[in-house]
Amino acid sequence: MSQCDSQSISKSKVDRPIILIHGFLGTPSDWDAFQTAWQSEAGINASLCVTIDLLDIARRITLDAKQTIGLKELASQILADIYADERMSSGFDVIGYSMGGRIALEIAIQHASRGSQRHADAPTFALLSAHPGLDDASERNIRCASDIRLADRLATISVATEKDVRLEFATAFLDEWYGQALFSTLRMRKDFIAFAQRRREALSSGDCASLWAEIVVGCSPGRSQSRWEALEHRIDDCSMIVGDRDARYVAVATRARSIGVATALISDAGHAAHIEQPDQLVKYLIQLRLNRVRSSLQDCPTP
Repeated sequence: MSQCDSQSISKSKVDRPIILIHGFLGTPSDWDAFQTAWQSEAGINASLCVTIDLLDIARRITLDAKQTIGLKELASQILADIYADERMSSGFDVIGYSMGGRIALEIAIQHASRGSQRHADAPTFALLSAHPGLDDASERNIRCASDIRLADRLATISVATEKDVRLEFATAFLDEWYGQALFSTLRMRKDFIAFAQRRREALSSGDCASLWAEIVVGCSPGRSQSRWEALEHRIDDCSMIVGDRDARYVAVATRARSIGVATALISDAGHAAHIEQPDQLVKYLIQLRLNRVRSSLQDCPTP
């Protein structure tokens, strides 16, 4: 291959759009800091970022088909939107955070299963703080019951008739959710109060809480198929990124590395690395898109 051809391929990889999928309770604005860092790092050559609104996708699924809002359904609708978008005609890449990362993996599986030749170059899928699934049946049962309880609490918010009551219930729910150890570094940020306030306002308005209740049950790792084996077959296009202070997901990434998945650690970050350390995430993704060389990526340490 000539040097000109190599440069053309690299340019294609850099120019094609990046699909950004947020996580549970999130909104497209969760990617604002990442997009700012992306523009700063890549400058005029920065490719288009396309944010996905999972609640909008969920509304369309329930309106059109009245079906369960699970990982497969969300992934299928997003993939259909990608195929219909002329901006993706030369290819695309996907970054998914947490639940969004699990959806991204489903998109990778569905895209491959369709044998699509729509794009000149295979897409890459970066799974940020995402778990491919639970293998153990007892763990799956425990997680399923836990997610049903979460859904019940979210439903309580949605049925409250008074705004003040919804805010009170939303505050209690979010205090418990973000009180988890994996969000400890996020809570230490100066802007966490404003972040929590935005979450509180969103969760207490409209159909937000009721939709999340459906999603958390439909996408529960207790109900969803474990995708570890599928991930092993997608090591050429999937990578996993975790914050080095997110102990549980460092262990997940270590397992992924052992089966050949490209992994990277974001330093001084917990579960929400795209919010906590967007600059590092951008540098990793630029390296991944340009080189696709796993040997140059940082190993995750053994816990």
